[in-house]
Amino acid sequence: MFSMEEDKVTRSSTNDSKKEINYKRTAEMFLTRYKDFIIKKFQLNSDERRFNFLLRSNAFARELVSLSERYCTVYENGEWYSIVLETLDLETIYENVDSVKIEEPLEYSDVLVKELLRYFKNDFFTWCDKPKCRKCHDSSKQIFDSIQGATREESLYGCGAVEVFKCSECNELARFPRYNDPIKLLETRTGRCGEWCNLFTLILRSFGLEARYIWNKEDHVWCEYYSPFLKRWVHVDSCEQSFDEPFIYSVNWNKKMSYCIAFNKDGMTDVSKRYILQNALPRNLISELDLKFLCMYVTKKLRRGLPSDDIYRSFCRDENERFEWLNKEKREADKREASSNDASKTSGITGRQSGAPDWKAQRNEDGR
Repeated sequence: MFSMEEDKVTRSSTNDSKKEINYKRTAEMFLTRYKDFIIKKFQLNSDERRFNFLLRSNAFARELVSLSERYCTVYENGEWYSIVLETLDLETIYENVDSVKIEEPLEYSDVLVKELLRYFKNDFFTWCDKPKCRKCHDSSKQIFDSIQGATREESLYGCGAVEVFKCSECNELARFPRYNDPIKLLETRTGRCGEWCNLFTLILRSFGLEARYIWNKEDHVWCEYYSPFLKRWVHVDSCEQSFDEPFIYSVNWNKKMSYCIAFNKDGMTDVSKRYILQNALPRNLISELDLKFLCMYVTKKLRRGLPSDDIYRSFCRDENERFEWLNKEKREADKREASSNDASKTSGITGRQSGAPDWKAQRNEDGR
């Protein structure tokens, strides 16, 4: 027979269990409704009138939309992935990845990206300040001559402009076509940051990794990759062989910046807060509210046809990124640490690594 005290304890425990079940059901109900609300928000038509007015009235908005029309979709090409994987030395890449001791399975993709950075910079792609003279086979005597239009053949590979150089020794002209077709870059294997980022973004996607193309108004581009291990977007710059070092531009290079915008198949995002830790230039090309609207409009348009679970997953990822930026105290602490601690800089180096000294100085990216 149960005593009265034991009976009270039993009833109390039963009541607690019922309450816990009710709380759980209520939480699940609210979560389901919230998820449905978010999904419908992305599936509904956006304010097209405001979007069209913004395009008519703001040149910077038109520039961003034009960039989104290319960089949000261009790397989603399965045929290209096959060509990339057939071209790269997969045996060397995976041999180096497998030689690294990994504590957790999710860390594997981080190790793979670091190896791709090493391989791309050291074994595959080359930097081109000036093309080599066809007669002298030397680039040191090349002097910039002019910008010319692309030939018919060059234009087939997305080339809009060609830099022409003249050799001071033999007066031979050399053309440097600025190709935008990443498959053509697999063949030429040379260029500056535009070509490097263009092809490396495709390489990341070819390995099944989530990647974003990052465009900076002050003439630099790089990538981001979503790390399942770190559960966030990670800065990746193939020119610098840099992984998760977003401070290198404003701190190491002492670069002045205004806008940094991310493009990928899931949307367009203003990621300036991640990179502009100091040396911020005025952001007066578009109002902050209009920029936020524009990014959301493009993002909604890209996600509208996705499965509901993918829409909600992407939204949760966006929110996590916003919470990261809302933590102002942490950002300020990171800024102070990056500015005062040389050990936090890439290999202890001040200034950009890629490019000739005079070219870096001309672009104010030498850390001075």
